[in-house]
Amino acid sequence: MKHRVPYLRVMRGVCLVTVIGLLAAAQAHASIVVTLREEAYVRGPQVALRDVADIEGDDAGALYGLEIMPAAPPGNVRRIHASLLRSRLVTSGYEPHEFEIAGADSVNATTLHVELSREMVAEDLRRFIQSEMPWDSTEATIDVTPPPNNLMLPEGDLTLEWNPSPLYRYLGQGTIRGEAIVDGEVRDAFYCKVDVQAYGDVVVAAKDIPRGSVISRNDLTLEKRALSTMRNGYFRDPAELVGMVARSTIFPDTVLTSRHAMPRRIIRRNQVVTVEVKKGSLVVRDRAVAMGNAAAGDLLICRRTDSREEFQGIVREDGVIVVQ
Repeated sequence: MKHRVPYLRVMRGVCLVTVIGLLAAAQAHASIVVTLREEAYVRGPQVALRDVADIEGDDAGALYGLEIMPAAPPGNVRRIHASLLRSRLVTSGYEPHEFEIAGADSVNATTLHVELSREMVAEDLRRFIQSEMPWDSTEATIDVTPPPNNLMLPEGDLTLEWNPSPLYRYLGQGTIRGEAIVDGEVRDAFYCKVDVQAYGDVVVAAKDIPRGSVISRNDLTLEKRALSTMRNGYFRDPAELVGMVARSTIFPDTVLTSRHAMPRRIIRRNQVVTVEVKKGSLVVRDRAVAMGNAAAGDLLICRRTDSREEFQGIVREDGVIVVQ
């Protein structure tokens, strides 16, 4: 006696086999095959699919730039598992049957880097200071304290940019900010301490100069000194001091500043002076009384002798008061 299988059950079995066969065929004929490597080297800042896998298939070109995750810091390794790639493909709009992931179960993605030594950083800053400072580099010393560690930077077009404080005059101690720029993007920022000492000739007293005496060229000499130690108002040309008057006694080897000397007074208070008034090509001379002491170039208030009217004029080197 023959055993009969119900028709419905046979049809269900046929359908199940057919579905399984179709899925297997679809799996075997996935349009994209992603083969994961075991080791990969990336530039960053993101790890793209093309960095860690070989891609084959009709739509391979569209997947080359698919970003998987941020890259590790330069010189470090990030482990990427095949499951993560599968998840990224699905979230990017691909159906599971449209791709196949082959190769390794995971890949070690090492971020390529350039190591910039502390010495290289210091040398670059030293060249920058030499190009910016107003001092002769042959008469200056530049000490640079670089960052405590070497700079680990991604590969690419690397430049260092320096940003000194607007108040720093490249003299004495200071701090300068540096930025490491790779392919136009700031990848690291750091600070370097610097100490710049420039040496130049300054005017020094060659002998005792008594208080109130007129300074002559023989009273002065030039000596090389560290400019960072100089007070404001020092002189570098003896001619600037010749003819001036010592405010107090100046001892030998003293660096002269504006505090040591003053212009020689050629007009004293209540002195009758000549006044010269210019109007176009017409010049009129008169007499007046000086209301204070003055040196050449000073603005002096005077009083007319007849009307007692006061006015201002500039003291000329010959003692004439010029009114414009």
